[in-house]
Amino acid sequence: MKNLILLLIFIFFHTIANAQSLQFELSDYTLLPQKPEGVLHGISGLEFIPSKNQWHLASDRGNYFIFDSINSIHDFGKRKKLAVYKKTGLWYEAVRFDATSNTFFYAVENEYTANSETCDTTTYVSYMESFPPAFLIPPFHLPADNKGIEAIAVNENGSVWVAPEAGWTGETEVGNDTIHFRKFEKAASGYAEAGVYSYLIDRSGCPQSPTEKRGGISEIISVNENQLLVLERCFDLKVTNKIKAKLWQVTLEGSHLKKDTKPAFDFNEGFPLVVDNLEGMSWWNNVDGKRQLLLITDDNPGMKNNQQTQLILLKEK
Repeated sequence: MKNLILLLIFIFFHTIANAQSLQFELSDYTLLPQKPEGVLHGISGLEFIPSKNQWHLASDRGNYFIFDSINSIHDFGKRKKLAVYKKTGLWYEAVRFDATSNTFFYAVENEYTANSETCDTTTYVSYMESFPPAFLIPPFHLPADNKGIEAIAVNENGSVWVAPEAGWTGETEVGNDTIHFRKFEKAASGYAEAGVYSYLIDRSGCPQSPTEKRGGISEIISVNENQLLVLERCFDLKVTNKIKAKLWQVTLEGSHLKKDTKPAFDFNEGFPLVVDNLEGMSWWNNVDGKRQLLLITDDNPGMKNNQQTQLILLKEK
């Protein structure tokens, strides 16, 4: 009986620990140089690999960067010429690393319609334990303009979450606020068939923007086996001409991912700069027992815009 009581106490406190709501505050931020200086532009994927002390940054126009010896977010700008730099031709939207199997994952989003840059109109998720990579989600046509797959999370046990930016095919239109995440469990060979979990996306943030009225999930990251952080953002064209963005903690409840009652962080409340096109995020080393989360913005292709890549460091309260 005593052992049973101890077990129940353990389960209770373990559940409480896993259900804690994270709240963040701004710790630091910096801006990288405007184009055309350097090559560190268009960053959409961000991942820190603690075992290698490496940062992996990937752009949506095919460039891949690996940094080491980064001690501060200001080091990215100072040491950009020391990064390992590769041109891959892949239009990355997310990169993740699974330490349990030494596997890289990446999401690709091409164009909705063929144009002078590319004839590829697909989006997909691949993973690579060895070459060639395999598909976790095979290529399919973007379900809406500029709305493919941008978000991957990997749990500590190696299971993989994938979220569409605005929903899968048939889910993207305003009036349908229920979309679905997919979770892939590691199998003996590859990955098992995906579990499907509903999520209520915010379609109300940018109603006057032609494509952004659908809302958008630009990244997700694992908190623990039953919780994720979800970054939702949209560009409020025609009204404020600014990005609206919130970071939500969600908890798995049956086949649904339930949002907390308030965001873990709101980038439009009391923020010291006008936040730009938030695309990537990754956990960094803890400080004083508190989690740190680094986010990066995409300064978008083309030379006519005046955007600068922003690096934003949040710290758990």
